[in-house]
Order: sequence, then structure tokens, then C-alpha cells
Amino acid sequence: MLDRDELILVGSKNNSINIAKLEFDNDNFTINNLHNISPNNKIMLHSCLLYENSIYILDSFNNLLIKYSIENSEYLECCTGKDPRHICKCLDYIYITNFESDSVSIIDDKSCTLVGTITVGPKPHDILANELNTKLYIACYEENEVLEYDINSSEKKHLSIEGKPMHLILFNNYLFVLSYSINGDISTEIYIINLDNYKTEKKYFINEITSNFAYDEDTNKLFILAIESGTVYSLDLNSGQIKKQIHLNGYLEDISVDKQYLYLANSSRNYISIIDKFNINQIKNISLDFSPIYIKAI
Repeated sequence: MLDRDELILVGSKNNSINIAKLEFDNDNFTINNLHNISPNNKIMLHSCLLYENSIYILDSFNNLLIKYSIENSEYLECCTGKDPRHICKCLDYIYITNFESDSVSIIDDKSCTLVGTITVGPKPHDILANELNTKLYIACYEENEVLEYDINSSEKKHLSIEGKPMHLILFNNYLFVLSYSINGDISTEIYIINLDNYKTEKKYFINEITSNFAYDEDTNKLFILAIESGTVYSLDLNSGQIKKQIHLNGYLEDISVDKQYLYLANSSRNYISIIDKFNINQIKNISLDFSPIYIKAI
């Protein structure tokens, strides 16, 4: 049986942006469509961020940030650099990587207006913020490095890796880096960097292209999504073992973890999969009337 829970979903259908909330009550669920946004042009959604009662959506085709309020269904728009990829929030500002501008846009959260730009390495992709020390971590894909940027002092520290970094997770004082190794074929390397001394403590290899990953504190595992095979891998950080945990059809776009389950957004099959994170049993698939690219358990 499913514990009562809620998911926020963002996706697209017929060139519109769909925002929905999925609510569970034991084995029953309801999908409430919160809003459909229909821009004038073609859209290309890349990533989203749920922060408190707002959803931030990046449209890479129109170089646009959309801020949507769950409370009153209002939304604001703000232009970014070229090809915005990922987004984070630190204090009163939003930070967005611009893949084709080699920059990070700084946006005032309250007014949703562009107030500044940070020049970074070529092809910045993912970005995270540590609000405790006001530092940003930026995956610079073409530079083969993660850039640490101090918001207060503007100081930069370059953390070199062998692969091309795509996605980041920050937990306690460790940075998990999902990167691509390109030697003819593309495979995945995962780095674990200790931010106390900036040294790579562990490096793991998966012979597949992966799309995303998530950390689960309860099991001390990373769950990793493979693109071509539709496989969910688990990396046990206690033992260092990597396992092929479960195979699913379609394109696994995003993953979210709560106290009991993994939630997977399958953008090519238009459904989400729910998996028990402890025994890795698939509970059910829930069909949607749009293609999901973002999922967040709340």
C-alpha cells in the first residue's frame, strides 16, 4: 500500500507546459492539473526546480525562465542566456547555467528580473548552491571541471576531473559528480569529492550513458538512470557495489526519492513508475496525458 504522499510533475504536451500534482491515499491516487502554459513559440523544457511554493521551469528553446506559484497559479517570465540548462536558488537569488553562453544568469527571485551574469567555463550544465557558505558548484562540461564559485567574494576554485561533468549532488560536505567518459563510446563515471580537502575519494564506472541520479540518505545509495537500456542502477556507498537493480522500458528522465519509494519520470512512455527503494520492487506505473520531464516528492 502506498503511504499518503504528493508529487509535483512538470512536462509538455502539444507545445504547452503542463504542471500537475499527484496525490495518494493508500492505493488510490488523483492527478490534479494545476496549470497549462502555452507560449507563442516552440518549447524545449530542460529542467525545473521546486522551492517552497514556487516551481521554476527552464525553456531552453526560448531562453526563458518561468516562475509559477502553486498558491495563486500566477507566473512570471524572465529572459536568460542562450540554452539555459539547470537552476538553483541561494538566498534571494536564482542562478541558471547557460550552456551556449558560457555563463550563469543571476535573477532576483522576488521580481523575476535578470540582475547579473557570471562568466564560467565552456558549456556549463548543472548547478547547485550551498546556502550555508553561499558557494555555487557548476558542472562545466567542455572544461572537464566543476567550478566552485563564492557568491560573496567572487573567488573561483577549479575542481578538475577526467570526465565531462553533467549532474551534481551535494550532501553534507561531499559533492557527487556524474560525468561522461568519451572514448569512442560514451560511458559514465561518478566521482565523490570531499569538499574539506577537494580530493576525489572514490570513482565509479558504469558502461552506459546515464541521464540523472539521486542520493538516498536512508540507504546511503545513489540511484542512477541509464538512457538506452532504461535501467535503474544502485551504487551502495557503504560497500562500493554497483548493481543493475531494475529494468524499465522507455526514457527515464528524472528521479525523486522519499521515505519509501523511488519515483521515475518516463518521458517517452508518458507515465511515472513507483519503486520500493528498499527491496527494489516495482509497485505500479501511473499513466499521464503529457510527457513528464520533472518529478518531485513533497
